[in-house]
Amino acid sequence: MAVIKDRSVGVILYCKFPRSLKFLILKHKKGHWSFAKGHKDKGETAFETANRELHEEAGIDDVEFVSKRILLIEEYTFTNRNKDKVRKEVSYFIARSKTKKVRIDKREITGYKWCTLNAADKVITFRQSRKTLKKANKLILKMLKSKIKVK
Repeated sequence: MAVIKDRSVGVILYCKFPRSLKFLILKHKKGHWSFAKGHKDKGETAFETANRELHEEAGIDDVEFVSKRILLIEEYTFTNRNKDKVRKEVSYFIARSKTKKVRIDKREITGYKWCTLNAADKVITFRQSRKTLKKANKLILKMLKSKIKVK
């Protein structure tokens, strides 16, 4: 059994709704609910990958990134169908969507929801992703209170 390292880049996207902040949660073709994310293309920076994945999976381009730096890293291990152990690392940016319109790529994504933190906690499939969202929410609330961007 081999140990495979796998790295992805994603975006935790939020939007201000009239009474709450909501997060974009996507249902991936493999069946799990999570965030827009994917692998880097050759020559791409992590920031470029995050933008591309958000565009490809959700059709969203009108966003404001909280920072051009990676703000959260999610790590977990799983066994793939070949019985290999996979050590997965997903680096996340955080961005505010200026639109609520989502246009999913049906080849990769089968559904989406804008969810409050509590609703997202019930929808997101993996425990590690739920923890990551809670950390993102704390950062966002702190930033909104201070009205200062993270550099």
